Amino acid sequence: MSGWMVLHWIHQFFGSNVDFMSATDLTRKATRAAAALRNTPPTGNPDRRLSAALWCAGVATFALMYAPQGLLTQIGHDASVSPAQASLLVSAATLGLALSVLPWARFSDRVGRPTAMRYAAATAGLLAVAVPWLPTFDALVAGRFVQGVALGGLPALAMTLLHEVAARARTAALAGSYVAATSLGGLSGRLLVVPVADHLGWRPALAILGVGLAILMAILIALLPAGRGRRAPVPSTGILAIHLRDTRLLALFGIGALLVGGMVAVFNYLPFRLEAAPYHLAPTVVSLIFLAYLAGTAGSRAAGWLVGRFGHRTVLVSACAFMAGGAMLSVAGPLVLILLGVAAITGGLFVGHAVASGMVAHAKTGRAQATALYNVSYYAGSSLFGWVGGIAWANGQWLYVAVLVLVLTVLALVLALLPSTTARRVVAVESC
Repeated sequence: MSGWMVLHWIHQFFGSNVDFMSATDLTRKATRAAAALRNTPPTGNPDRRLSAALWCAGVATFALMYAPQGLLTQIGHDASVSPAQASLLVSAATLGLALSVLPWARFSDRVGRPTAMRYAAATAGLLAVAVPWLPTFDALVAGRFVQGVALGGLPALAMTLLHEVAARARTAALAGSYVAATSLGGLSGRLLVVPVADHLGWRPALAILGVGLAILMAILIALLPAGRGRRAPVPSTGILAIHLRDTRLLALFGIGALLVGGMVAVFNYLPFRLEAAPYHLAPTVVSLIFLAYLAGTAGSRAAGWLVGRFGHRTVLVSACAFMAGGAMLSVAGPLVLILLGVAAITGGLFVGHAVASGMVAHAKTGRAQATALYNVSYYAGSSLFGWVGGIAWANGQWLYVAVLVLVLTVLALVLALLPSTTARRVVAVESC
């Protein structure tokens, strides 16, 4: 290209009233243009990257946490422990998670949510491969507790990161998508290990799953926003006290704990029922009951739409009613009715959880602490009532387990009906 053509192009680009530009002026102009390009946001949708990261977090966390649930009958037989003792492999992980979410939230206030989540993902990925090889049952329970502590940095921070990074108009949809990923993770972890365990044993099955989940954790680390992320001012301990005096938040904490406790009790002990008389189902066939998690996946994705159409209270009450109906239906003898009951319990849990956790995440002060307290109650309920279900099973088999689930869901329904549970919180959600 000749010099005159370059001058003509510059003339056309910078305007007709510019007849000549020195090399210095042109360099200055180009420098400013390059700086503007560097400061221009990427043309891609950052919400898609965040959504993919949260999907990895949801799938990996819940697959790892609940994978032993499909193997409790085999582990109980192999380790010569009772069903209630075998369930400690699930309860230990959820208890570790419940106890760690507040420290993770405080740590994330100092270093940023993405950095804290990277530490949690890296540690959990390593433990996923190592824990299945611990030699004794007591060591396995301890290892699962440590696993839960590591995992606590993911669900404790995922919702907070979402509300800090995503566009406000997209938070409800992304929150529902994340909860759907948790249901898919819970399904895949339980479903995949059982057929592998039938051929190789339950330890290799958990280890193989652990390798896959470690890869997911590595992808999560790569997808999280670059850098340390936004560091929030470290709140005083007084914020926790404020949250614990807020009756609206306390009701939502209670709803999460009661609903998840009922569902975990169902999945802990239903395999013991179906592998015994009169069903005598093989473990691989019994593991198919976890396909009921698909109802949870669909329900959590639909939760945002349902709230927009019917309101928070109506959706919460309906979720509790679905679970209560499912608990009663599960007492029936025909296998198809049992499966319908389990699907209703699972769908109700995930709809209720998506709504309640989303409302808690909109706390106006100490959002990470409010979300952490919800997670504490949610996983403490999972740990406690999952174990209490074993006492019910030992005393009255499935009938007592179903009664326990019914009582828990009725209590949650009462909390959802309290006038203070949703009235003012709805305003907070809509104002964001």
